[in-house]
Amino acid sequence: MKGFLIKIKLLEHLTTEIEIQKNEFVSNFKKHVDEGDTGIFSDTFDIFSSSKNEYKGHVGYDGFKIKRRRKFFDTNMNLAVARGTYRQKSEKLVIETEINGFSGMMIPFYLLGLVFYTIFIGVLFMADNIEGNEAGFALPFIFIHAVFMFGLPYFMMRRSTKRMMHDLEREFYYMTKK
Repeated sequence: MKGFLIKIKLLEHLTTEIEIQKNEFVSNFKKHVDEGDTGIFSDTFDIFSSSKNEYKGHVGYDGFKIKRRRKFFDTNMNLAVARGTYRQKSEKLVIETEINGFSGMMIPFYLLGLVFYTIFIGVLFMADNIEGNEAGFALPFIFIHAVFMFGLPYFMMRRSTKRMMHDLEREFYYMTKK
């Protein structure tokens, strides 16, 4: 599954090297992340939070798991979750991060969509054979609709992954300068 997600660019790996000590970085990182859950329904009430932190999740000495906090009137879907570890390499800290934009909630959506379109096209062709109507006229519209229904969520997840990667690179660099 991971190989497939990497191929369709919903799973990205990011390795960052910064000049800071591990203890100092972890304490700075904890200040920028609120403790919280990063599950599917965890961002339901995020818009009512008064925290100024951009991320929520868990930051420990061994690694982290964070998700971007949802804001009021935020049109971006923050689906990506970042997991990472860090290790000290002489004067540099190496942060290895895996950013996953695929949500497990999308599996039932795609399965139900596939079943729906299969049944709909099958019924359309059966009705065409029985009554002699021209069902072929509606077929291109059904395919266009299916492309939008399956394509839009994919591109939203992909954009969320790219955005999280960009934001984390910027955030890690910013934490070393303070």
